[in-house]
Amino acid sequence: MYHVAGTGSTILILYIISYLFYRVGYYSFNFHKKLWNTVLLIAFLVAALAGIFIALQITYKWDIPNVKSILKWHVEFGVGLAVTGILHLLWHLSYFRKIFRNEENREQVNETIPDIGTNASGLNINLFITGFVSTSVQLLLIREMMNISGGYELITGIFLGTWLMASAAGSAIAGKSKLTNIRNINIVFSLSPLLTVFLLFLFARVFMETGETPSLLLSLIYTLIVLLPFCLVSGFTFVRLMSIAKQYSGNLPGKSFSIETTGGIVSGIILPALFAASFGTYKLLFVIISLSIAYTLLTFCIKQGKSNIPVKLLFAILIFFLIIIKPDVLSRQLLLPGIKVIASEDTPYGNITRGEYNGEGSIYYNQRLLRYKDDIIEKEEDIHYAMLQHKSPLNVILISGSPDSHIPEILKYHVKKVTYIERDPGLMRSAINDSLKSIVVSSNSDAYNYIMKTSEKTDVVIMLIPPPSTLSLNRYYTAEFFKKIKKILNAGGVFMCSPGTADTYFNDESIRMNSSVYNGLRAVFKNVLPIAGNKLYLIASDNPLSASICKLTADRGIINSYVSSDYLSDDLIGRRSEEILNLMNPDTRKNTSSFPISYSYFQSYHFSRDRNEKIPLIIIITGLFALPLLLLKRRNMVMYFSASSLAGFEIIALLTLQLIAGNMYQLTGLILAGLMGGLAVGSGTEIRLAKSIPVHFRTLSLMLFYLLIAVTYKSILGIENRFMAISLILFLSFIPAFLTGNIFRETTKDDNNQNSTSSVYSADLSGSALGFIVVSGFAVPILGTTATIYLLGLMVFAGFLFGTITNKH
Repeated sequence: MYHVAGTGSTILILYIISYLFYRVGYYSFNFHKKLWNTVLLIAFLVAALAGIFIALQITYKWDIPNVKSILKWHVEFGVGLAVTGILHLLWHLSYFRKIFRNEENREQVNETIPDIGTNASGLNINLFITGFVSTSVQLLLIREMMNISGGYELITGIFLGTWLMASAAGSAIAGKSKLTNIRNINIVFSLSPLLTVFLLFLFARVFMETGETPSLLLSLIYTLIVLLPFCLVSGFTFVRLMSIAKQYSGNLPGKSFSIETTGGIVSGIILPALFAASFGTYKLLFVIISLSIAYTLLTFCIKQGKSNIPVKLLFAILIFFLIIIKPDVLSRQLLLPGIKVIASEDTPYGNITRGEYNGEGSIYYNQRLLRYKDDIIEKEEDIHYAMLQHKSPLNVILISGSPDSHIPEILKYHVKKVTYIERDPGLMRSAINDSLKSIVVSSNSDAYNYIMKTSEKTDVVIMLIPPPSTLSLNRYYTAEFFKKIKKILNAGGVFMCSPGTADTYFNDESIRMNSSVYNGLRAVFKNVLPIAGNKLYLIASDNPLSASICKLTADRGIINSYVSSDYLSDDLIGRRSEEILNLMNPDTRKNTSSFPISYSYFQSYHFSRDRNEKIPLIIIITGLFALPLLLLKRRNMVMYFSASSLAGFEIIALLTLQLIAGNMYQLTGLILAGLMGGLAVGSGTEIRLAKSIPVHFRTLSLMLFYLLIAVTYKSILGIENRFMAISLILFLSFIPAFLTGNIFRETTKDDNNQNSTSSVYSADLSGSALGFIVVSGFAVPILGTTATIYLLGLMVFAGFLFGTITNKH
């Protein structure tokens, strides 16, 4: 499939955005031309080289691998080349006219008019609002982009990395810009989120199908295009305001950074509370955008007095209208065109969309089909493969799943008690008959934390948690979790989980992933039986297990529509189970909390589905996140690696929080607030006792902090008092953030050149981008948590070594 319209419209829209930035005064027309000449060159080279390979393959019958992939890139870049070429031709029409008319070719110069009509207090308010709006849009968009792209940590790292890299590009442009018109700066800033939301809807419709989980390459390109306008503007706005504040009110860059970060802290505290109050993502997003536009109009465009009353009234009505209506339903309809969206609900844990398709109801969770009416195959397999293994189950724990579909299947065994655990309260709102309330007990808690803390015994535990696609989900497939499951099982108890799909052919990546979970179960239970159905089910018990599902069903007198001899064959089930057992590699490392190897294998398995995209993906990621290091000035190395390590430590802190306290989103907000608070205090305050301490000694202190955490990390994980553990993580998050913020203050306080300040800020952002990608996507799953913390210390030491000792500037 070729995205002719999608690729062409993408190039055209990006060109229009670039042209508008030039017209506003972000950069010169020469820079605009150079940028698109570079795009034209890249499109030409890729299309031409791909065309040559295809011609060689057709003419000389060369056996060129991945020729279909080469053809795809030839067409896609050919479309880009055509659109960019037309734009290039339009630029030069005036050039040819001037040749024939003998006119001189004079470059258009965009002049900006200084408009410093505000005092220091006004600039501080402007910086605070910039930080509040930027962080609010980031927090809301990351939820939505994770829903669309799949939600695993590497996608999160790509989102945060792309956000920071685009912001770094904006700050770098701002360092060379002379734009001082605050009104224009704020107008573009307040309108840019609307453009980003428009691109989010447009390209989701153009490039993706309803409920599809896009490939990593498509997710990367989609994220980059959608975030580029707002992030570029956000980085540009902050640096320009920081420069103006220093020039006209004497604010040090560190103080401006502290004020802007404080706005982000306030946003990080308010938004989780609003989500808890059932405010939808798009409702919040549009309200915040409206408030930002209102602030800009009332502060910079309309004189104070009676003339601004109609504007205030207009925006009050608009915001009231946004609050009472349901913009999220319309937004979900745009993102899920294949169904009729009836309702949409955002909880602190995800989005629940209810819809209809051909008159049948369905529920989508985070953009993907969760359940539908009469899902007979899945609901029966999810329950009966495990329940049939126990002779007389009385107490059952069901982790996640659908109470409407799954609990009636469990009740076929005449159990006395069913404990249903689901963290998202939106998924628990199901109609359970009053007659069943004495049997079914619902627990709205984190399942990992519940299992770790409970002492109640049970006979069967059925876990319907998705595969270990994220570090959060990986917790449920660790040896530590399996050990706790066994402790709460009665003698002969049964546990079942599903680490992945039951593919007809298991490639190397899926074998490693399933083996890591299987080996973890084998280390705890005497018997582990795989059964291939709609999913791959792993059933574990100390008692013997049987793959004769049809015989067990008949012997127990269980009446099923699918899990019975009418549709299944014990011979085929047993043969398939034996084949899967033979595939399991006993030498594969078992999955643990501190070494989430299953998560790493799942990512490898996910990537293996799109092998032809591997090389382009590596090239783009390297270009976006690694090449900036080569362009970095040596004096900014300390800032770059300090910020990179802090971003990585943020991932570690959130992972540790999940392991100790469960998946608690409100506490996650506190961790982020602690990190931003440390940045704000460190960059905004001057400590007299530390005034004479050189930057490189502060850098060494940061390195020693990470090394100390690495040494004591296992002890931190072992803290049983949850309140003490959470408080300690919050405190430990504040310390490196404070030191990193203080390094930013020290490296910018003596700079009289705005370009130097912007380059430090760009190093901060690009370093953070690298940290998110490296730690979340590669270091933690490959090296383990403790080794990754040591790596953070080494990264800081690299900044100390290359940015201070060898720095002769």
